Amino acid sequence: MVFTGAFTYIQWVREATFGTEATGIQSAGENFGFEQKITGWSFTNNKIPLSQLNDVRVKTYAYGQTRGTLSLDFVLSSPWFLGLIGFKTGTTTGPTCATLYTHTWDIDATSDTEIIESFTAQIGQESGGTDIVRTMVGGIVNSASISTSVGELARVTLDTNYKNETLTAALDACPATLSVCDHIPFTFAHGSLEFPDCTVIAEVQDVDVTFTQNADHIWGIGDSTASSGIRRLFEITGKFKASYVDKSELVKLYAQQKDVLCNDSAGAQTLASEQPTLKLTFSNGVAGAGVRSITFSFTGIALDDHNLSIEPNEPIFEELNWQARDCTAVALNEVTTIPASS
Repeated sequence: MVFTGAFTYIQWVREATFGTEATGIQSAGENFGFEQKITGWSFTNNKIPLSQLNDVRVKTYAYGQTRGTLSLDFVLSSPWFLGLIGFKTGTTTGPTCATLYTHTWDIDATSDTEIIESFTAQIGQESGGTDIVRTMVGGIVNSASISTSVGELARVTLDTNYKNETLTAALDACPATLSVCDHIPFTFAHGSLEFPDCTVIAEVQDVDVTFTQNADHIWGIGDSTASSGIRRLFEITGKFKASYVDKSELVKLYAQQKDVLCNDSAGAQTLASEQPTLKLTFSNGVAGAGVRSITFSFTGIALDDHNLSIEPNEPIFEELNWQARDCTAVALNEVTTIPASS
């Protein structure tokens, strides 16, 4: 019998120690979001074929670094994955409106962000005779992208690597699920994008933002599996396409060619000219305790380019690519605390 994804679950927990299986994976596991998909999954021990003189055939094999990769796609809904993509450990305040809590993640230069957050993930597959449960440890997120466009859901893709895995047959009898009371599946209609004057950018057609930790595993002599994980330069990049209604976005790009304050008319050079903030919000728009939202506030915005295509009798849209230096993320829901490692 061939089984479908309806017989499979995936759940995750942050690790207290890199590469050590979180004990709560079957008691306190979390979903990444609604409609979780595994879009790519590979596990390898990097086979090394060995040959010898006087023979054209492979003689034997050696095995190198053990490593797994897991690519995930899901609908933006739960904010808990933010703790894995480069933000320091989140904080919670509240309640307000009796039951509403504010969860905040930010990026700074403290040791909290120099150390990479790792996670344990478990994928259980019911297979009839003997169930398949693969538990991955030492998971690290290399990059995370959040995107949406007109008529579409807001989706998140995660590119992750993991240290090692174990194979058992003990399915979680009650795997993690998302509560629609605490989280909603966000769509394009829940989103808004605004520059620092608090004016919403008109008729955004699509928006995309990527957080890249440039993370990797570190190996040492004596073990084929990784001993730790590192993060390198943290990069935040994005793009959006909107109706071309005026020259305001184009002027922002022009401003980066010269230092307006010093009246410097020189060409391209290293300048401190940038946009102060860019805010991306997903919210159900409900007032009071019923609000469910995730807001990304980017600072230090540099525009890469301004792009147009113009055709007869078709609307004109502008597309801008940008990069940010910093970001704060704030989520509002009725969950009292951010799920902790175990």
